[in-house]
Amino acid sequence: MMRQVFCLAALSVLLLVAASPRKQSSISTKAVRVRRGAYLATISACHDCHSPKSDPATMTPDMERALSGRPSTTAAPAQPAAMGQISASGDLTAWYGPWGVSYASNLTPDGETGLGMRYNEASFIRTMRTGKKPEGEQLLPPMPWPNCARMTDEDLKSLWAYLQSIKPVKNFVRQAAR
Repeated sequence: MMRQVFCLAALSVLLLVAASPRKQSSISTKAVRVRRGAYLATISACHDCHSPKSDPATMTPDMERALSGRPSTTAAPAQPAAMGQISASGDLTAWYGPWGVSYASNLTPDGETGLGMRYNEASFIRTMRTGKKPEGEQLLPPMPWPNCARMTDEDLKSLWAYLQSIKPVKNFVRQAAR
């Protein structure tokens, strides 16, 4: 009887030890992905267009509204003076060019106004690879989706993990005007 109890105890310890690294590994993989995604968002200049600015003079992103897109209360950029030119809003969250007016999207995980309303990891990756949103609408300039399309699957999964980890911000962004 004592031998059976010892065997059961040893087996339980073995199972716990065997299960623990996998759990830690998935947690650390997620943390690594989030850190890598934050790095990729920084070097890819996502905040330049998708974050409202706390100080327009220095173009410092407002991290309370990080990656929340064009503020809905802000006017569209002025039409360029000449055909074929491009003009940007003072904070770079909206652009006017030959394609019409484009507004930087809300990339936060907000379920009503951000990526959470129509994206999952697979549709996000597909959008970054094809330049087409889930409904088929084309991403407009200056979104550099052809550059994003060259990212590895792991990079795009990391970027998605980071975007899902940031604070959701409710911000309805206007639709592009053509």
